[in-house]
Amino acid sequence: MTDKQVAKKLGLTSEVIKYYRMQYNLWKNRKGTSNQKHKKDGMRTYGQSCEICNISVTELHHIVPKSTNIKDWAILCPTCHAVITRRLVKIENRKELKTKLTPFIKNVYKNIKFNLEEVADNGNVST
Repeated sequence: MTDKQVAKKLGLTSEVIKYYRMQYNLWKNRKGTSNQKHKKDGMRTYGQSCEICNISVTELHHIVPKSTNIKDWAILCPTCHAVITRRLVKIENRKELKTKLTPFIKNVYKNIKFNLEEVADNGNVST
C-alpha cells in the first residue's frame, strides 16, 4: 500500500503519513521488492553465509546507509541483522562487526536453552 493509499484510507495527507514513517521508523514492508543485485555482489565478496555466525540464510546489511560501496556492506543472518538494525549493538565499520557484534551474538546463543526432548517431541509434552 502506498503512502497516498494509506492517507486516503485514513483521511490524511500523504505528507502526514511520510512524517510518521520518518519520525517513528515505520517503514513499508518491502520484502521481495528490493533489487538483489547488491546482495549478489556482497555474497561474491564476503561469502554465502553470515559473516558472524555462519548461518546460510542471509541478508545484506548496509553499514553505511544506502552506500553503493561494497566495503560498507555486510552479509548477515536475520538474527545478526536484527541486532544491528534495532541498535542493540552500534556498528560503524566492518572492523566493528568482529569486535562488537561477534561477542554479543556469542552471548545470545550461549544464553539460548532448548529442552531437546520437547523439540524432538514437537512441543507435545505429556503430563
